[in-house]
Amino acid sequence: MSYDISDIAIAGARKLTQLDFVANNLANASTTGFKSEHLYYAMKGKQAQENARQDLGPTVTGLDFSQGTLQITGNPLDVAIEGDGYFTIQGKNSTGYTRNGSFVLNNKNELVTQNGDYVLGENSRPILINGKKVQIDNDGTIHVDDAVAGKLKIAAFSNPRELSRTADSKFLDNGNAGLKRADKYRISGGYLEMSNVNSVKEMVEMMDIQRTFETYQKIILTMAEFDKLSTNRIGKLF
Repeated sequence: MSYDISDIAIAGARKLTQLDFVANNLANASTTGFKSEHLYYAMKGKQAQENARQDLGPTVTGLDFSQGTLQITGNPLDVAIEGDGYFTIQGKNSTGYTRNGSFVLNNKNELVTQNGDYVLGENSRPILINGKKVQIDNDGTIHVDDAVAGKLKIAAFSNPRELSRTADSKFLDNGNAGLKRADKYRISGGYLEMSNVNSVKEMVEMMDIQRTFETYQKIILTMAEFDKLSTNRIGKLF
């Protein structure tokens, strides 16, 4: 298979796109509940080897939904999910899902996210916290001053890779993720789930991408030099 400079330039552009994913993972290595995402390219179609420019397309592996480590905070409003599930939250325009359980109270004593989105209970309504002593059971039941204030609505999905992520790491369901009620989870009050980003692995991948990109640059310079030499020789008489 023969390549020209434009093919190498396209390959370099793909590496830069991969680098964006890695950089985003590293930037969110300390973001509570963040899930890493990577981009890879693979040959597709029967004619892939004959036409790399058209048939080498992006293949997004999607989000890595593996469990992040739990960190104790001691804050009774901090909540972590062990196992399968997402907190259900209500924003201004849509219902979303998150693994970030760093919750606070608004001026109406309603349980909300750091961005002000309502944390929904099983009745699909905001949870009111009127009291001082807050305790959250393993099943998500919230006790306030020894009285039940509600129960966290934990959602799960048959195909979570169909979820889309917003800029604030909230997940949205377009109807294809297979929303269902979670049953394999455990709630830990006073804990937060950390990002599942492996910083060392991401740094190694970043260096590998940078080296590959530098190699492409050298190939382009070499090919340009050969073209220049060929052009000069064509104009000479022997």
